[in-house]
Amino acid sequence: MAEKQKKPSVILKRQVTTKAVVTPAFKEFLYHELQENIKHYRNQLDDATAQLNSMSPADPRAAEFNKVKMEASTYLEAEQDQRKFIADLKLKSLYSQGPVEGFVTVSVGDNVYEKLGAVELVIEDGIVKKIQATSSQYDKVTKKR
Repeated sequence: MAEKQKKPSVILKRQVTTKAVVTPAFKEFLYHELQENIKHYRNQLDDATAQLNSMSPADPRAAEFNKVKMEASTYLEAEQDQRKFIADLKLKSLYSQGPVEGFVTVSVGDNVYEKLGAVELVIEDGIVKKIQATSSQYDKVTKKR
């Protein structure tokens, strides 16, 4: 009996865009994340301030602590804007959560542009509602009209 020969293949990493349907639960989740970030940055600000108060301004590490202090202060100053942004999100609209990494197997004979093309996940309250792939730029440019 002849064995079926396997095509050579590799696993590649690609970006997958995630978008969340805005629901009351999702807004609650965003507020929770904001609160956690605020706690984190307040702790960073307190720690950096304490370190700076315990060292000489000439200490070479002072610049690093000043940078941390400035970044934390900037984040905390934007808190009200972030709260307003969350409050203003319209229910049932899509909120881009950014990319996640996905993996795809590419074998000899595959169209790499299709395999690595844009993929988007639409999520509602943590549940994937839709997976959609858009045509690749290669297809858009080379397609006969």
